Amino acid sequence: MNFTKILFDRFNANWKDIDIKSLLRVKARTVLPSMGDIDLKKPQRVKLGIDPTGSEIHIGHLAPLFILDIFARAGHHVDFVIGDFTCKIGDPSGRVSEREILTDAQIAKNLQTYIDQVNRYFDVSRWATPRNSEWLAKITMAELIGITQNLNLATILQRDDFRKRLETGGITMAELMYGIMQGMDSVALKTTIELGGNDQLLNLQQGRELQRIHGQPPQAIIVTPLIEGLCGTGKKMSKSLNNYIAVTATLEDKFGKMMSLPDNLLEQYWTTFGYFLESELPSLREFIKTQPLEAKKQLATYFIAIEAKSIQEGEKQRTAFEKKFSKKELTDNDFIQITAKHGDRLIDVLMSSGKFKSKGDLKRLFISKAIRNLGAQAAEMSELALEMQVVDGMEVGVGRLNFFRIKVV
Repeated sequence: MNFTKILFDRFNANWKDIDIKSLLRVKARTVLPSMGDIDLKKPQRVKLGIDPTGSEIHIGHLAPLFILDIFARAGHHVDFVIGDFTCKIGDPSGRVSEREILTDAQIAKNLQTYIDQVNRYFDVSRWATPRNSEWLAKITMAELIGITQNLNLATILQRDDFRKRLETGGITMAELMYGIMQGMDSVALKTTIELGGNDQLLNLQQGRELQRIHGQPPQAIIVTPLIEGLCGTGKKMSKSLNNYIAVTATLEDKFGKMMSLPDNLLEQYWTTFGYFLESELPSLREFIKTQPLEAKKQLATYFIAIEAKSIQEGEKQRTAFEKKFSKKELTDNDFIQITAKHGDRLIDVLMSSGKFKSKGDLKRLFISKAIRNLGAQAAEMSELALEMQVVDGMEVGVGRLNFFRIKVV
């Protein structure tokens, strides 16, 4: 089955007759109230907020945007809220320390970069993009006190991340206010459905409470799981863990990293980035079970195609990957050149490339047979080979993405 074509065609189709709830049930993990209580026949005001705290995003950040765009394409009003005010506080969810305070110039630069990256996949012009400084900066002290008088501090401090922070060094009053500020976004925009990652659930619930306080119907909440990183160890995708795919990466790099996914993550990635109907999930699962390599290639092809807006570009990257890795046809441009000295050990030379975090990582790669001698006697290398002295012209492959040619001087 060619899921690449099915999903690419659906990504670009007119959604007039598509079952929106079926798409949402595949993607959502937590819905408050239940999906059956959300009336999508009525116009909805759907909100997703982002804080432009950094300049580079990874594909995990795109996960809730695929849901936001479902609502936009189904004709509902969507607010892609730019947290230019809240990012000065910084979302404390899951944090072990306070975030760095950003300047207005940093926020503006990050925001433009963020929008440019999101536009690679979505037509942001379909979305409203209000900035929450438009209303949060206007709240008076009297209004703020009136809001906080209706909220219980003990309830806020029940959060696990807040309790841990209090035990290890404390949490600022500004951080305690973050959930209130995010909730006031929903009040200002009269949001009926809010989206977020599962780490945002408590903040989103606070928005429901603030809406009740202001006499508004409480918003429904749709929460998505945080996408796992490339290692498949259960940890979320994160730049700090170096298990991510950057949105700004080249198409070739994205394809290669998708191909490095362990099989146990294939369903999660397919359903996160593809618009599947519930009825199609059994076929997807059978496909992954019986043809995991082909499922991986089709996933990578699809992901490239939706960014490039061309299924031909996706197929082009697949062909290039298969030529390079399946047929072992490498060119000079595929190699990273490393200069070494006579007597240098291979492990030290590979570490000097800056591609690996530690020698322990390299040893694990050797043990898992992920390092190969690419010379005339191409073969997997044993862990003992780490201690060998390099020779001029030696070529070594590490995993599916890194190829080194060593020049001894």
